[in-house]
Amino acid sequence: MQWSSATPGLLIILLDQSGSMLSPFGASGSRTVVASRAVNRIIDTIIQKNFDGDSPKNRCFISVIGYNHNVKEICSGYLKDLDNNPLRVENINKRQPDGAGGIIEVPYQMPIWVEPITQDGATNMKGALELAKGLVEKWIQDKPENPAPVIINISDGTPYYDCKDVIICMNETQQVAQSIMNMSTKDGNVLIFNARIGNETAANVVFPDSTENMSEEQDVFLYNISSVVPNSYKVAAKKSELNIKDGSHGCIINADEIQLIQLIDFGSSKGQGDR
Repeated sequence: MQWSSATPGLLIILLDQSGSMLSPFGASGSRTVVASRAVNRIIDTIIQKNFDGDSPKNRCFISVIGYNHNVKEICSGYLKDLDNNPLRVENINKRQPDGAGGIIEVPYQMPIWVEPITQDGATNMKGALELAKGLVEKWIQDKPENPAPVIINISDGTPYYDCKDVIICMNETQQVAQSIMNMSTKDGNVLIFNARIGNETAANVVFPDSTENMSEEQDVFLYNISSVVPNSYKVAAKKSELNIKDGSHGCIINADEIQLIQLIDFGSSKGQGDR
């Protein structure tokens, strides 16, 4: 279902805020800077695409959950609430077509809801999924006729928490993710899409349809906690320049900044009027 004012969608973004996200990432700064910028950009994009007159229509509810050793909701609300309550506004230059085949930069006031981290921490992805699961359960209970909720998880590694072995953390986290993907509405199952910001020198894998060529356990893990892309999202995938096949799972391994934005844009497409 397309998200609408009558039947708004639920979009939950899980954002890794562990210490490894402080690592450098290309010319754009650190991983946490790139990820936070991508999240702010997509929230602003959804708001702008749903603007009607003086304010946006409440076609979706967005919750951003940050996780390190702690798990917390960074921001949440319907589009009007988010539009009225950014943390701050940043003056930037925005690139856009000039109407004559070129690109120009124009001043733009960019709302900021999510700030990059500055301190070290663990990677309690399981806790973030558990919090998201609670939000999804309540949403479905209150709005059973609405579109299936969407969760987008942005990380740079594997779950690690409570000083447990990484394999145990992956197995426990996968169990929670699977329980979420088994939840459904009349519109279909709850969807989880994943992007892992990784080694810039390693090959990236975009929307794989099997684990056949995956030698790393963390790659298989990401594949297993990602939903199969529904047919209704295939147009959005093409629009976001994401190549998919039948059976493709909605994940990108070793995503760069552009692919990170593409995945978030794709995952939120039902709130942007993409058909």
